[in-house]
Amino acid sequence: MLEQVTTILAALVTRAHPCQLDQGDEDDSEDVQETSEYDWLAVDTALDVVIGLAVALGPQFGELWKVFEKPVMKSASSQESFERSTAIGVIAECTRNLESAVTPYTASLLKLLLHRLKDEDPETRSNAAYATGLLIQYSTDSNTYLPAYNQILQSLEPLLHTELARTLDNASGCVSRMIMAHQDKVPISEVLPVLVNILPLKEDYEENKPIYECIVGLYQHGDATVQQLTSKLIPVFAHVLGEPKEQLEDDTRAKLVEAVKYLGKQNPAAFQGFEGLLSL
Repeated sequence: MLEQVTTILAALVTRAHPCQLDQGDEDDSEDVQETSEYDWLAVDTALDVVIGLAVALGPQFGELWKVFEKPVMKSASSQESFERSTAIGVIAECTRNLESAVTPYTASLLKLLLHRLKDEDPETRSNAAYATGLLIQYSTDSNTYLPAYNQILQSLEPLLHTELARTLDNASGCVSRMIMAHQDKVPISEVLPVLVNILPLKEDYEENKPIYECIVGLYQHGDATVQQLTSKLIPVFAHVLGEPKEQLEDDTRAKLVEAVKYLGKQNPAAFQGFEGLLSL
């Protein structure tokens, strides 16, 4: 069944399925537009199934990605912004589920994502930030992506100053994943204050996981910058450890609670006005 599904999906994403083939001349411009919309609907829906396969198969999806890589990357270079943003979103979700099996594709994906981080379309840039962070998190090919660290940070800088909540969330998550992967390759003293000023996230709570695990890790490593930012972080901690509960996954919440307890013992005076945090 998997082979049959893959064959049909491959036909759909390459626009070669019978339902996408032109059955005659279309003279009416409205008919042409409607046909084009239905064509993309077929591709878009097929891409949802591709993501579903990645979720179901996990790292085993690495072999199937060979089938979908070229058409998805072609869509990611489309003239249409909605096709680019969708395709980059597919790459991100597939990367998340491939985990380390994404490693053989690091070079080709990185080249594309570096380009899309500067895309004219804000949704595409946002998705590219998310995908880039995941690629760095899961790929074991650091020799390929490390030389691009400065370029990635430069591309993320304007995204960290936008007013678009989802873009802020994804850019913040990307920076956090970069720090966790290679703390010594990121100028913490420059980047972390910008990140802290964005917090708490307003929309995409999924990115809270890398952000707060990154912050907890910096405390554990005795980073001077994060210690200097403690007074700014305490109200942020109070916010994300409160309602709504879905702001943090249980394991991230547990790590943050332990960090807060430690900070409370080290400097209880810093928690004036936020004493409730210390009783968590």
